[in-house]
Formats: sequence, C-alpha cells, structure tokens
Amino acid sequence: MGKGEHMGKTDNNEETCENNIEELTFEEALEELENIVEHLERGQLTLDDSIDTFEKGMKLALLCNRKIEDSEKKIEQLIERNGKLTTEPFSEME
Repeated sequence: MGKGEHMGKTDNNEETCENNIEELTFEEALEELENIVEHLERGQLTLDDSIDTFEKGMKLALLCNRKIEDSEKKIEQLIERNGKLTTEPFSEME
C-alpha cells in the first residue's frame, strides 16, 4: 500500500472514528482507551501510527472525563436534605 492510499484510508477512518467515539458508552470508551495504551506501550507502531493512536486515545480520555463529570453533576443534583435539593461533591467510600 502506497503512502497516498494509506492517507486516504486514514482520513475516512478518522472521520468515522470521531463519530463512533461520541456514541460509545463510558465502559466501551474506557476499554478502547486501555487497548490503545497497550498498543502504545508495546512501542511497535510507526511514528505516524503512534501519533494517530495517541490522538484517538486523547479523544477517548476526554469523552470518559466528560461522562464522569456529567455523572457527578447528576449525583450532586440528586442529593436531597431537609426537603431541599442540595449539592454536595461526590466522595468515595472509605
């Protein structure tokens, strides 16, 4: 496969990939992010593939972060005390 063929294929996959990333659940995005980390840690990708893979990983990380923040906001809004809706930060159980 020539460089031009690879570039065209990457562009189509990148566009499809971006649309698919936004549709992933948190669990799916996290699993895909873990796979990406494994691929990058192996160090067997070309520089261009490493950069593309890293970029996809960053998009997945941002998506996961956004989903966590949205969930935290929902939890804060659902805490009710004394008949009032109060907000409190979510804290981990000890």
